[in-house]
Amino acid sequence: MLTDDDLRSLSRDELEDLRRRLAHAAGDMPSLTADNKRRRRFVVIMAVATLGLIPWVIVLGVTLPKQYVAGHWTLTWVGFDLGLLTSLGLTAYLAWRRRQAVIGVAFLSAAMLTCDAWFDITTSSGPVDVVTSIASAALVELPLAAMLFAVAHQLVAAATDHAHRLDRGGTSAPKSFKTPLFGVSEQPPSRARS
Repeated sequence: MLTDDDLRSLSRDELEDLRRRLAHAAGDMPSLTADNKRRRRFVVIMAVATLGLIPWVIVLGVTLPKQYVAGHWTLTWVGFDLGLLTSLGLTAYLAWRRRQAVIGVAFLSAAMLTCDAWFDITTSSGPVDVVTSIASAALVELPLAAMLFAVAHQLVAAATDHAHRLDRGGTSAPKSFKTPLFGVSEQPPSRARS
């Protein structure tokens, strides 16, 4: 078993070799290394889904009726609100327990609150419903979503900075969108030539 002192005594090359060997030993785990087939497949699937959504949005914009009587209206809203309730409750619990998983759940809660505000406003009918929905969005849902997005982003930045300092010997991490994944090589490992 390696101690912290053993790890500190390793050179950067030895640490990179250890990181690669550990990643290889955990081969069943998802990987986003530069040469990984699953990573390439994931990127292709996400790109195709993104591009495929463009014509679908156009088709919907042209073909959907202005008004529509929805089946299962109560189930839709109660189900969504139960999901939101669960997400908010889990966010509170994970924050109380100081668990790293709070980051993802806080992002999820913020996204669900934003969707809730959007759908409340766009599906409301009549001036009273519209005003109520806009007030609810402006005073409750969107401010709470903004707070959750901000907290989750701050936690990601703090965790990233901490991990970067440990990995890079005390230097601060770049901004979140520029920080590479930890434990993942940005370049494919060089192939040994025989």
